[in-house]
Amino acid sequence: MSKTVIVVDDSKLSRMHVRGIILRNKPDWTVIEAANSAELYGKLDESDIHIAIIDFNMPGDNGLEAAARLLQAKPDIRVAIITANAQDSVVSGIRALGAAFMPKPLEEEQMARFLTAASLPRRPSPADGAGGGAG
Repeated sequence: MSKTVIVVDDSKLSRMHVRGIILRNKPDWTVIEAANSAELYGKLDESDIHIAIIDFNMPGDNGLEAAARLLQAKPDIRVAIITANAQDSVVSGIRALGAAFMPKPLEEEQMARFLTAASLPRRPSPADGAGGGAG
């Protein structure tokens, strides 16, 4: 099934690099780009976005802030945050959102695994009432 991915990074070169990885691994998917969080928020209503790949260091809202706002608006979007900043506080903040952490330099194999996982239906959590048990 085809998906729409948004790549959010203030570096055009980085966006082109991520776009290339996505399209090499998922050639039938649609990739749109945003240069910052404001552009991301503006494109939310224009497209049915399934996956967001967001750079951590950007002007305006950083990647963590942008992901939190994005997930508040559209909780079903799968998110990965890309950063060279592997400080514990950053990584734990990313994981607390339920987002994937992808260190820079970006490895194509890691991105391919994320894209494959993101294309699968979410597993129901016990909070969704899917926990077993006698009724």
